Amino acid sequence: MSQEQYLGNPLLKKSNVKINFTKEQVEEYIRCSEDVEYFILNYCYIETLDHGLVKFSLYDCQKKKIKIINENRKVIIMEGRQQGKTTTSVAYILWYTLFQDHKNVAILANKSSTARGILSRYQMMYENLPKWMQQGIVNWNKGDVELENNSRIFTAATTAAGIRSQSVNLLYIDEAAIIPNSVADQFFTSVYPVVSAGQTTKIIITSTPLGYNHFWKFWNDATNGNNDFFPLFIPYHEIPGRDDKWLEEQKRQLGELKFNQEVLCNFLGSSLTLISGEAISKMSVTRPIFSNHEGLDIYENADPQHIYVTCVDTAKGVGGDSSAFCVIDITTIPYKIVAKFKSNEISPLLLPNIIYQVSKTYNDSYVLIELNTNEQVPHILHYELEYDNVVWIMKDKGMQTVSAGFKKQMKPGVTMDKKVKRIGCHNLKSLIENGKLLVSDADIISELSTFIEKRGSFEADEGYHDDLVMALVLFAWLITTKYFKEINTVDLRKALYEEKMRQIEDDMVPFGIIDNGLPPPDVVETSEFDKFLLGMD
Repeated sequence: MSQEQYLGNPLLKKSNVKINFTKEQVEEYIRCSEDVEYFILNYCYIETLDHGLVKFSLYDCQKKKIKIINENRKVIIMEGRQQGKTTTSVAYILWYTLFQDHKNVAILANKSSTARGILSRYQMMYENLPKWMQQGIVNWNKGDVELENNSRIFTAATTAAGIRSQSVNLLYIDEAAIIPNSVADQFFTSVYPVVSAGQTTKIIITSTPLGYNHFWKFWNDATNGNNDFFPLFIPYHEIPGRDDKWLEEQKRQLGELKFNQEVLCNFLGSSLTLISGEAISKMSVTRPIFSNHEGLDIYENADPQHIYVTCVDTAKGVGGDSSAFCVIDITTIPYKIVAKFKSNEISPLLLPNIIYQVSKTYNDSYVLIELNTNEQVPHILHYELEYDNVVWIMKDKGMQTVSAGFKKQMKPGVTMDKKVKRIGCHNLKSLIENGKLLVSDADIISELSTFIEKRGSFEADEGYHDDLVMALVLFAWLITTKYFKEINTVDLRKALYEEKMRQIEDDMVPFGIIDNGLPPPDVVETSEFDKFLLGMD
């Protein structure tokens, strides 16, 4: 709406118009400015399907939400579908800009049109305020509102450039989980730190869950006390009228998957994932002890007595797929991921230097590199940087295997062919689901939740990436080789066998001792099959 058009809107107060307040209006204005809940209940209107324009009658859970937003600088709210999360936030923003001067509010969504739709709710509420309570209008259009008290509300999409160079006092991000991961990473890296750095700035993030993405990471960190956000979950049953009958109807309409996600607010990954959804849901995120902007996260410092393996998945360094590596402590079972690196901008010419620095830190860890994308990385690492612990691969009867010596046709890395990937995926599933490889990195958990079966193999779901997972697939393949047993005293097959036997014994019903005349179990010869499982010669 142009300036000429909004000046003709009879519902809006023009700028520079003086109003003679009555004593009652002054008292009411002061009370509203001091009590946001009172203001919303008495002066905010919303449009409903059944009754049209009505006063906003806040539910108890919405009153709690308003109070928490008002008393905390950073709030992350998780709610199910159609619970009024956006409308409640807009009502708060109306109060915030109406009764405070010089406040800039940014309303962000995954699309500009969605953000403008949220602003239209603000404008509808504003138009239905009595004029003596309104601020004069300076600017009023689909994407921007400026009030006479120098407060302003504007909209943008959640991109790295969405609110760049803008001064923001309150940042509202609606349905944050819908924002694509690639866009969200750029946005939170470039914009979020600027807003959060202020002493009085406020950030409100609301969403329904949508997989193990950036919203899940923020929520997980908030609930574990690893960031400054106040986490608020409002379950469906706190909304009046949502009883068992309503629940069954929603389950029938939405189906099991969407019902669990959009009504029960469960974080769910893609279907047909390599790692079971149950195993992923039990994973929890640990905060790194060190992180840098280049993509390195460290969870444990090197122990001089421990043995480490670094597995590297390479990329071209021009955006898109990332070069990634994981450093795994293989000294004891369960194995632990102690560091990880991921970047889609690092050049293959610079990646060897990062691998070198990190691997040297971890006691000259053994380095296994995937060769499909770029063979420069291992050659620079071994020949130019003179790193000795690169894992070399040779072919034996058509199978790739690790070479402990120097033989013809050896390569300083592994080619990710069908056999390597099949073995690695199968073993990775066993390691994680049996608790033999601990995963507590948010990026890895997110990738595992979208690493799905496609065309008889496994890869990232459409729109997602699997660079860190593929580094773990390399590791899972490596530990099946004879070479791995030579560099590590831990016998994984023996550990898995003993664990399986304990499970069988725990599940058995106790019974009395029967003398069958056979020798005791400890003198029975070990079968050839058991010898294989135990790694015995």
